Amino acid sequence: AVVSTQSTGTNRRLSVSTNQGSVASDDTHIHSQMAYENTYQLEPSPHQQFSVKRIRDIIKTVFIQKLENIRYTSDSFRLLSIQLSEQIKTQVKQELSFNNRYKIVVLVTMGPKQSQDIQIASRCMWYTPTDKFASWQFSSDTFFAVGVVFGLYYE
Repeated sequence: AVVSTQSTGTNRRLSVSTNQGSVASDDTHIHSQMAYENTYQLEPSPHQQFSVKRIRDIIKTVFIQKLENIRYTSDSFRLLSIQLSEQIKTQVKQELSFNNRYKIVVLVTMGPKQSQDIQIASRCMWYTPTDKFASWQFSSDTFFAVGVVFGLYYE
């Protein structure tokens, strides 16, 4: 343990630092890292399943609310795609509850409509019984948007 004294005028405060956290002489709580035990839970419980339909509805709702009356401009859409992915990720995590074991990855791709085709592909290690994804696409006169949410179960 390392002991250091911080002096400010007439008040002296003693603080102690350890590998588990630090505490000052006037503090009552020691901040330490929590160690979690392995539960050996290899599959999600029934109430923690990744619901493709519910997640697709979240993507759809966010896209319609944010993109309904917007025209494409390249400058604003870069920031908008980041905001959309963060909002979708937040709502998906709330839907799945606090104690789920899914890692959530959200991809939002947006671009102008210019009489061209686009193909979007992704690759990852996949365990079919537990890992899922949901996607939804939005289209207007001037742009398109595709949202994909991957739910990857981890032990």
